[in-house]
Amino acid sequence: MKFTERLARFLGGGQRNAWADLEPDVVRTVVRKNVALAGHLDAELAARHFSLTQQLVEDKQWEAAAGFELTAEMVVIIAANAAIPILGLDPWVYRMVKGVIVHPSSTVSHGLRSGPGAGTVSDESMAVVGVATPNSGPMTLSWDAVLSDSRHPASGQNVVIHEFAHKIDMSDGYTDGIPPVRGAEMEHWAAVVADEYEHTRARHSDRVLRRYAWTNRVEFFAVAAEAFFCQPTQLQDGKPELYGALADFFAQDPAARSH
Repeated sequence: MKFTERLARFLGGGQRNAWADLEPDVVRTVVRKNVALAGHLDAELAARHFSLTQQLVEDKQWEAAAGFELTAEMVVIIAANAAIPILGLDPWVYRMVKGVIVHPSSTVSHGLRSGPGAGTVSDESMAVVGVATPNSGPMTLSWDAVLSDSRHPASGQNVVIHEFAHKIDMSDGYTDGIPPVRGAEMEHWAAVVADEYEHTRARHSDRVLRRYAWTNRVEFFAVAAEAFFCQPTQLQDGKPELYGALADFFAQDPAARSH
């Protein structure tokens, strides 16, 4: 069965959709037009990226928010962005991603709520473009933010990478801003993050990372992951130790690719 036929069945429970008859080359065309980060990949990485995109589309549960139509194109674009961080990793790190719910635009959160990190609560109203619920809970994404970030990585933001980074953080059973590493790697990562986080948290702005990174260490990891893939040369120049720690973990060098 062709990938696009499997995709149609996966999305529509056996119902045909607009992408049911398209070939994988058409899927690649959509990625090429809409997923800017995929444009820097060499032939070997591009092949792995396509394979991972297929795997994510097939393995995860996809759902549209009430009244919103989820298309195959949307699913492929989300999956293609999510595939970027795991080009050098085992997809096991996404084991906490069971389902993805897509909203047409940002939602407004009211009342007391907790964030991904332990002890983070807020009762302020705020626009939410993505949420990674703890453990195996569903992820929610806003389509308008997904598409804008996907096409314009120079903004330094990518809501898909951000929320999937939270799920990577959760994959070892701890939501603490430290990815699933062990031993000396964990000690090094913790030291680098502590240094960057503690030395800059009092600032109102940062040359590389947006202020939201200093909400807590959990958000610091997710924002740093966004910058690592979206603005790699700026991160490498401004925070070489943080860039190096991320490069070691993700087993990638996006700064070299961007050149």
